[in-house]
Amino acid sequence: MKNRLPMVPEAVAALPRSYLALMGEFPLCPLKNRAEYDRAARIIHRLALREGELDAGEEAYLEVLEALVERYDSEHYPIITDDVSPTQVLRMLVEQAGMTVTELGQLLGSKGAASELLSGKRKEPSKAQIAKLCQRFKVDASAFLLPAGAPAHAA
Repeated sequence: MKNRLPMVPEAVAALPRSYLALMGEFPLCPLKNRAEYDRAARIIHRLALREGELDAGEEAYLEVLEALVERYDSEHYPIITDDVSPTQVLRMLVEQAGMTVTELGQLLGSKGAASELLSGKRKEPSKAQIAKLCQRFKVDASAFLLPAGAPAHAA
């Protein structure tokens, strides 16, 4: 009797080879401990260094792996933002991204609005600006909203 390979479902066989290779290296499943988290983070870093050069399979794998890491982060390292204003969040994100006020202004459609938001003169971005910020920085919209009942002068 010959050794037979198990039947591979059509959906799996149709996946790009690069995706399957990454799955062989690190299967996509919920992260259970810090060691798995660290391995996942190394793979994300490696793939992120090739941003713009990834094929569709690598992009799909990276997207799911990032979601698994974000889930682990939110479960094990929750960030309490009750005392953080939208202005502080925006300043931190802009600083981490190495953006200038001009670049933020280009993103938001107004350098004046960018300056007012960063200075705290404006307490919250508009809905359209929040959408752009969320897309650019990959954060939840609530990061740019004042908590209900917060004083209007909270910057």
